[in-house]
Order: sequence, then structure tokens, then C-alpha cells
Amino acid sequence: MSTSKSKTVKSHCPTCNGERTCKIHGQVTKNWDWEDRQGHSANGGNNHSLLECLGCETVFYERSSWNSEDMDFWYDEEGSTCGEPTLNKSTYPKPESKRKPTWLDSIASTDSQIANILTEMYTAYDNESYILTAIGLRTALDRGTELLEIDPAISFEEKLDSLKESGWIGETEKEILGIVTNAGNAAAHRGWEPSAHEIVQLLSALEVFLQKSFIVGKKVLKINGNIPPKPKRKKKGKHGA
Repeated sequence: MSTSKSKTVKSHCPTCNGERTCKIHGQVTKNWDWEDRQGHSANGGNNHSLLECLGCETVFYERSSWNSEDMDFWYDEEGSTCGEPTLNKSTYPKPESKRKPTWLDSIASTDSQIANILTEMYTAYDNESYILTAIGLRTALDRGTELLEIDPAISFEEKLDSLKESGWIGETEKEILGIVTNAGNAAAHRGWEPSAHEIVQLLSALEVFLQKSFIVGKKVLKINGNIPPKPKRKKKGKHGA
């Protein structure tokens, strides 16, 4: 039996969601070279590692890749150009979504279907699949209106009108949710892909609506039952006594 100390490396643990010291259980490096008939060439490689976080003991896979077309250049003290390949690292499983709200589990107790829609939507967002994220936004909004007893057979525009008439949203919120709806329609039917900044703004708009409608609103309504009623005014006598 070997008594040599196990090798370790710093890596991003998907459970701790931060850089940790990890034990190396195995590594394989695969290099590649490419050249065409015109003399153009490139090379690179992938380092595959099986790691175990020494903190939480999660075992995960890490791939570290590089290629000669993605270089980091700098100048040394003599002014000569130096360079080294940029390392691109990815792990599996991926860390839990930083975007996923803390109240997602609470909304699951209200309706498992909308929770499943939101979970898949955040998975698409984490993988930078912004077309699918936008479609998920529209689907989640559609399910949300149905839970608020809005007729599922009417158009989205009519659903937003009904939300306003029922007091769930105001005029500004109606306009904002209308943009969320249009973004989802454009992604689903015209292949429109929002930018990273745009999808964050659209996500924020939906999250505010869902949290107010299904989380904060319900908690405030429960508090109302604990508030003592206003005392009734005593009737005055004939002479004001």
C-alpha cells in the first residue's frame, strides 16, 4: 500500500460554490493538433480531473482546456512579447444557481407545476440558453395568472387586463409584464435571443410579480388576521355624557 501523500489542487467546488482545496483522484490529459493544406495550424489540449473537495467531500469532474488561438500576452522587462494559453475551466455538476430565489421552495408548496417551470427556466439561464429562458418566463407568467384564477383560455393581453382589474397589478406593472410576454413570444416564434443584461431585467420583472402575488402577499394577509380590530366608538348620551 502506498504511503505517499495524496496530491491536491485548488478548484471550484460545485457544492461549496467557491474555490477549495481538492484531492486529485485521477487525471487524464488529451492534446490535439490541427493543420490545413494552406499551412495554418493550431493546437490545444484538455485536462480531465476527478476531484474531491476536502471540505464538503463532494466528488466532481473538472475539465481544463486551452488552445493556441486563445492566448494571454504580456511584455517582459526587456520588452519582448511573452504569452501563455488561457485556461478555461468547467465543472460537473455545476454549482447551484446564484439567480434562483430563496422563495422558490415556498412557491413549490403552492403549485408544483410552476416550481418545475421556474427550475427549468433557471437551469436554462445558468447554461446561458437565453432563448429558452425567455420562453420559460412567458410559461411561468401564464401559469401564475392561472393560479390567480384568470381565465386560461383568453389572450395574454386580456390576462394582463384581468390582473389589473382584479387588483393584482397596477398600470406600470401591466406594461412591464407585457414586455416579458412579448419577449417570450419573440423567443418562441421568431428565435429572438435577449442579451445577458436583458434577460436579467426580464427575470427581475417576473420575480417581483411572483414574489408579491404568492409569497409576500399571502404572508401579509395572514398578519391581518392577528391585528386587533379598531375599538368601536362609544355612543354619547343625550347630554354628551
